[in-house]
Amino acid sequence: MAKSNSPKGNALIVVALDFGTTYSGWAYSVRQDFKENRSDIKTKGGWKSGDGLVTDKTPTVVLFTPENKFHSFGYDAESKYAELVDDNKATDWKYFKRFKMTLFSDETSQARRKISRKRIMKDVNGRKLQSLMVVSECIKFLRNDFLKILHENVNFVELKDIHWVLTVPAIWSDQAKQFMRQAANQAGIDDDLLSLAYEPEAAAIYCKDITLQKKIVGNNACLSTFESGHQFLVLDCTVDITAYEVQTKNQLIELCPPSGGPWGGAEVDIQFLDTVKEIFGKDVWCEFEKSNMRDCLDLFRMFENRKKIIGSNDEDTTRFLFPRNLFDKYKDSTGSEFESSKGITRTRDKLIFPMDVLENLFGQTLNAITAHVRELLKKQELQNIRTILMVGGFSDSDLLYQQIKSEFSEVNVLRPHDAVSSVLKGAVIFGHFPEVIPERICARTYGIACNFPFDSQTHPPELRQVYDEREMCTDIFQPIVKKGDNIILGNNCFERQFLPTCSNDDTANIDIFVSPDSNPKYTYSGRGDNVKKLGSLHLNISDTEKGKNRPINVRITYESTEIVVTAVEEGTNNVVSKKFDSLV
Repeated sequence: MAKSNSPKGNALIVVALDFGTTYSGWAYSVRQDFKENRSDIKTKGGWKSGDGLVTDKTPTVVLFTPENKFHSFGYDAESKYAELVDDNKATDWKYFKRFKMTLFSDETSQARRKISRKRIMKDVNGRKLQSLMVVSECIKFLRNDFLKILHENVNFVELKDIHWVLTVPAIWSDQAKQFMRQAANQAGIDDDLLSLAYEPEAAAIYCKDITLQKKIVGNNACLSTFESGHQFLVLDCTVDITAYEVQTKNQLIELCPPSGGPWGGAEVDIQFLDTVKEIFGKDVWCEFEKSNMRDCLDLFRMFENRKKIIGSNDEDTTRFLFPRNLFDKYKDSTGSEFESSKGITRTRDKLIFPMDVLENLFGQTLNAITAHVRELLKKQELQNIRTILMVGGFSDSDLLYQQIKSEFSEVNVLRPHDAVSSVLKGAVIFGHFPEVIPERICARTYGIACNFPFDSQTHPPELRQVYDEREMCTDIFQPIVKKGDNIILGNNCFERQFLPTCSNDDTANIDIFVSPDSNPKYTYSGRGDNVKKLGSLHLNISDTEKGKNRPINVRITYESTEIVVTAVEEGTNNVVSKKFDSLV
């Protein structure tokens, strides 16, 4: 947590960078202004596409030259790449879009992918660059864009005066969070001036203050914000879901571990593209896309805007303007005019989509979201949830809003004003006042590998080892913090005591492991447990005269969104402590 004597605690300005799945942006506030009015948070707001479109955020797309040099980000990257494709000059340029969720690892999958510094990311054409380079250049663009605007208005702020807050999904693994921290460092953000904020948590912080609800006082109705004791669920439509209780006027406590999955609006876009490929033919579309990138860009920008209002009225059909060149390409390939397919009909350069076809584009995503929320609300700790707050870009979808309202009619479903920017603005508040979240629920189990007396009836034979003439079972997972444990940030720690393996050990090698399971048995990967090694501590225990009677206390403490592990040899000054570099 931020301290008053830390670089972050003394910063004059807090800046939040939201590197989003579909859109990205930044927001900031000055510390003095925050003290007077915490809602006085400024965003760039006016991101321009070059063809008249102005949005609150810019697309999360980035373009690199054939020499692997950063060229542009957002709307500029979209426009430049479309120009290169249309002019047949895009060879060896690298264009990345909607790649953020490739950093999301499903920890329950045995085939989960490791995140590493050397991990390679593929662009839309399969061309490769290191993931760390791609993400760090995106963060650097957002950082530099803010600094450019800042220096146009003031000339006295130095980098040491700025506290940067980078938003991350709450469901991400420790590796993914560490990856983002390192990408930010590589982008020029000092680690001492950087905090990570969970996206749904940031949204909850902002929405708690600005969300109004009807309150009955006597016989009169009035509007008020959430009061102490109010429990609500935040549905960040990426999707990333958490639940909170208002503890005091300025604090929230987490009620359950974050959960979710890749079920956001980007999945609907994929379904739309698949439908377009199906009705025109995959070969026709791929050939068209190669030489008409600008038209493709316009088509999907149109769908991005229209998908928000699909389902908002009683019309049976919706019309979309399609590029004339696509119809020509279809005719050249098939020898006939496009008339209709899958119930989709044509009138001049427009395609008329029946509402049931459009709703099917949303079906898989909406069903996944509602099913997950339904399971969450069955949990004992969430029985008093009274409100669902929908935030994030996909919350604009009327179909999603109506389905959530219909499925969960027993609670109040709200889409707060400024829901799209709620993560950004909440992250700024969190940067000024991290104490706003004093408690969390541990989302994973953390522990170390230990040796226990070998039992042939219960222990796997491949883990049998002999130490000091004793048969021992190695690689047993001994938890220090368990999934579901309550965490009071900065004020409590979790600790267990262990002894050296052998009486003549002069170094204790303490391996730290993490698992999404509550009670993993072994740290040995061959046993099939969902266990991942975070890293190791190496503690000096050179006084071997005491034999094995040298207790070692291993403790885990939480600093905001990250963990610190410390090992101490009891009765000595031997201690080692660090935040884990969980990247490989």
